[in-house]
Amino acid sequence: MRALGGLAALGLTLAGCGSTAMPRTAAIRDQRAVVPLDAAGVAGRPAVRGGAQPWPGFGRDATHSGSAPVVGPQRGHVRWRRRLEGPVVPGPVIGSGRVVLAASNAGVLHAIDLTTGRDRWRANGGGAYGSDLSTSPALLTDGTILWPGPRDAVIALDQHGRERWRLSFDGTPLSPVLAPDGMLIVGDARGGLSAFDPPTSGVAPRRRWHIDLGEVSYGSPAIARDGTVYTTADAGLVAVRDGRVRWRVHARDLSETSPAIAPDGTVVFTANDHTAYGVRPDGRVRWRFDIGALTYSSPSATADGLVYLGDHLGRVTAIDARTGRLRARVRGLSRTPALRSVGVWTQPVIDARHDVYFGTRPGHVYGFDARGRRLLDIDTGATVDSYPALASDGTLVVGSESGDLLAVR
Repeated sequence: MRALGGLAALGLTLAGCGSTAMPRTAAIRDQRAVVPLDAAGVAGRPAVRGGAQPWPGFGRDATHSGSAPVVGPQRGHVRWRRRLEGPVVPGPVIGSGRVVLAASNAGVLHAIDLTTGRDRWRANGGGAYGSDLSTSPALLTDGTILWPGPRDAVIALDQHGRERWRLSFDGTPLSPVLAPDGMLIVGDARGGLSAFDPPTSGVAPRRRWHIDLGEVSYGSPAIARDGTVYTTADAGLVAVRDGRVRWRVHARDLSETSPAIAPDGTVVFTANDHTAYGVRPDGRVRWRFDIGALTYSSPSATADGLVYLGDHLGRVTAIDARTGRLRARVRGLSRTPALRSVGVWTQPVIDARHDVYFGTRPGHVYGFDARGRRLLDIDTGATVDSYPALASDGTLVVGSESGDLLAVR
């Protein structure tokens, strides 16, 4: 949004307030506060577990960690820029063989070579779809691509872009996710949640169960290690197990983001009541964090117990998943002639060193390191609401409503 100002270490500005079962963090005294992560004593801890794997789905994995065990770009060098046939709002994913799978709102899915930026193939879903809601395909181990595409369908494609089968839904399907037992879980924008047998590229899987959770849902489901499905619907968070609702946590306003699951089991979601909620696996609210602004940015929960989320003031905040305390904050602001408001509209992406990357409504893609130092600021020319992805070589891939898809190395 606005031009970046200087960054200063202001110290921690939040504290828990008591030992009750549902603490609320104190109000932020300075909404412009910038708190480098190294000043919070967190930098140097591993943000991600596991080896350098590609980015195979929404938020990278079923818990929506939003992080990868690689070092992201340290400068704003654009390796390539592709102009697709419509706004690139759906979030890209990255599979084996250095293939980027990215769709446009015109209803076309592209398989793009990460090195060259050229199409390997493209698939037409049969119609335009989407608005400002970022969804992503899911990649199966056998190479099957599950694309939440046009005509309220999840479309299964093989590694060459040939359609194998479709699943139809009552509303726009959100990002598919696989449970630990291989079941396919899909939510839709009308508040439906469905589970299917483990899918393959051959035939459409059988639906095991379906439930209606509310009137609307903007959140792609997250799945815990024990198979519990967490998703947002209407004004709150819902926990589902074996096709039955276990519990609900109600917010004071609509939730327009997906939940994330921290390593200790805390489930974090946000709502338009300017609040982030940390919820125990049994449904008790562990803490509430005063964001101080609206947010369309789904949280990311890293392996070292941090939760990152963006907000409408152009900030990305890192909070402790266990306590709800503020650990770090960066602020990226730019102004364009057409869009004078600010806001982080993407899920933050975190690399192995706690560098954080995100896109904004005025069209800028930012990167900051753990000291609060700006790494990159790229103007895409239009709103960035496509959730970014990090490739195994550290390349950041992100789309824009301009129709551009960028690879930043």
